[in-house]
Amino acid sequence: MSEIDDGVIKYQRDFTKTEALKPDQYRPLECWRKKLYQLKLIGEYPSEKIGYGNLSMRLHEHHFLITGTQTGKHPDLNGEHYTIVTGHDLKMNLIKASGPIDASSEALTHAAIYAHNQKIQAVFHVHEKLLWNAMLEHNLAHTQKDIPYGTVAMATAVNELIADDTCGVFAMAGHEDGIVSFGKNLDEAGELILELVKRFKN
Repeated sequence: MSEIDDGVIKYQRDFTKTEALKPDQYRPLECWRKKLYQLKLIGEYPSEKIGYGNLSMRLHEHHFLITGTQTGKHPDLNGEHYTIVTGHDLKMNLIKASGPIDASSEALTHAAIYAHNQKIQAVFHVHEKLLWNAMLEHNLAHTQKDIPYGTVAMATAVNELIADDTCGVFAMAGHEDGIVSFGKNLDEAGELILELVKRFKN
């Protein structure tokens, strides 16, 4: 890979540092993260030392839990590695969060998906070159190649792409290897990723 545009926070931050989250706050999300990490859909590019992959789940109407920035390299996460997004302003490119670590660099995209449809309860963002290439080759749902990750343009494009859907999966054509799933619960979002693995890797 010649250049990795990943892991850099591009949004404006309003961050309040707090103590580590308690296990009951993040355990359901961590169960799915572990599965995806074992499949190497979450991890770190070894030569560049840049992490990839982030997961989130809605806590209530405007708050969601998300993995922290640059946590992809860890096989297991604990309360020091998760944070809570408490608000966002898409026009201002702003994420408000509180926790022991900054939110993932893709937090703005997650926030836009949650705001788009209150029935969406989980958003998973993974990386896998073979799956990503296959989705684009088969012309499956995807954002345009000229739209970079972590930007207002990406968040807007995602909203247009998902329309009224409450679950689905799409590739980020302008974010190499990036794939996003969303669903009405964690299992729905996770199974969509596993179905891609079964379809294109097995």
